[in-house]
Amino acid sequence: MATRRLPVIQEPTGEDAEAALRPAWHWVLIGSGLLVTIWTPLVLLALAVARKIATLGFTAVRTGPGIAACLVAATLSLSALVAGYLVARFGSRTGRRHAALAGLSAAAEIWFLALLGGAFSSALVAVSALLSLSGLSTGFCALGAWLRRARSVQRRVP
Repeated sequence: MATRRLPVIQEPTGEDAEAALRPAWHWVLIGSGLLVTIWTPLVLLALAVARKIATLGFTAVRTGPGIAACLVAATLSLSALVAGYLVARFGSRTGRRHAALAGLSAAAEIWFLALLGGAFSSALVAVSALLSLSGLSTGFCALGAWLRRARSVQRRVP
């Protein structure tokens, strides 16, 4: 006599159940906060490294604000990649669009804080900073979400 096996469906419990029930727009806000939280200590470290490189005074290498800008862009990209990955990992109802919106929201937050701090010397600098921050954070958040989804699809294929 053949026995019939029923599939076992595991339902999440505790905090995982709460995370599964959250609407996708919550993850946009959570991802935005994650990006800013991850980026803040990294950018402080990057600016300290750039300051140290500038004080060393290499004669063969021209140092200046270019090194600091590259390090800030690299840390923002890395933070956005991680934040997008985490949004896709824990937000079961989210997609690349939600991760990209989280990156865009974080870029607006960072830009607004820099504006309040008087970081921009002119309107042109402010607009170019907003466009640069938006492009980097949106693109890398979407890439992080895509990497997470691609990884989860790979695991499902036998």
